[in-house]
Amino acid sequence: MTTADTVITNEPDAVRDFVAGCRDAVSKPLGGAGMSCGGLAHISYTHRLTSEDLRDLGGVGVTAATVQARVPKAYEVRLTVIGDEWFPVRIAAGEGGQDDWRADPEGADYTPWVDVPDDICRGMARLMNRLGLTYTGADFVVRPDGEWVFLEANTGPQFGWLESATGADMTAAMARLLAKGLGTWR
Repeated sequence: MTTADTVITNEPDAVRDFVAGCRDAVSKPLGGAGMSCGGLAHISYTHRLTSEDLRDLGGVGVTAATVQARVPKAYEVRLTVIGDEWFPVRIAAGEGGQDDWRADPEGADYTPWVDVPDDICRGMARLMNRLGLTYTGADFVVRPDGEWVFLEANTGPQFGWLESATGADMTAAMARLLAKGLGTWR
């Protein structure tokens, strides 16, 4: 699978070097997007890096930062894999979610049952086997030329919002997987 160039680091100079090597970059949360500070809840979405962001990278030294080359997109796909059942959903971002559709979930358009290219099927099967996963949410950008670019695999993804938006019966798939017992994906 084609993957987006990515660096995960806690060194500010590594972030600067990475950004200098690509034309356009984003930062994104490594784990959950939610955090609290001073008693207030904050959400951290994927953010297009600016020169102002790069002036003060002091926060990078206290935690792992994820920086990724920004991939031009026609749309995105969340591929939720539950056991041997695949739920590919096309996500067309709304106006407020061009860098991260989660920033404008109501403005996004969700279309179930996108055709997954054979090379992506093979690549995901290898990834699932290598990591010993039976459940994941893999995120892809589909470029304007149709190429799928792998961004990341979430090992504990939420799916209720996708099920609600598309009617895909992911809860039943999870129940079937749990009823038969967890094993390595094949």
